[in-house]
Amino acid sequence: MSLSAADRLEILDVVGRADAAATRRDAEAYASLFTADAVLDGSQGRHPAAALRASVGPIWAAEGTGTLHLTLNPVIDPGDVPDEAVVSSVLLIVAPAPPITIITAAAITQNLRRSGDTWRISRRAVAEYR
Repeated sequence: MSLSAADRLEILDVVGRADAAATRRDAEAYASLFTADAVLDGSQGRHPAAALRASVGPIWAAEGTGTLHLTLNPVIDPGDVPDEAVVSSVLLIVAPAPPITIITAAAITQNLRRSGDTWRISRRAVAEYR
């Protein structure tokens, strides 16, 4: 299955909105980009969608204040079934105050699913580089 250019743009928009919400520390906006059965997976645990709003606060707090979440080099592939896609990217978390500092870099794999006419994240896996 292939993805249309419109689907690819919508998928990139969801990924970008997730970063923007994380940068703003807006748990409500962040969680709204996930499906009801989604999972956030990574070194800081496994968080189901039902607990996502409460889970991201401590994760973001561990980064320090005022960090930027930047997705680099997103590659979008069709999923194994229709209306699914997989986005692989690199996440940089940056402290923008001088001197600008990279807090961490992580490999991100996000599964997205079309629900009606919108795309939502069904799984976000975070693997920090070591």
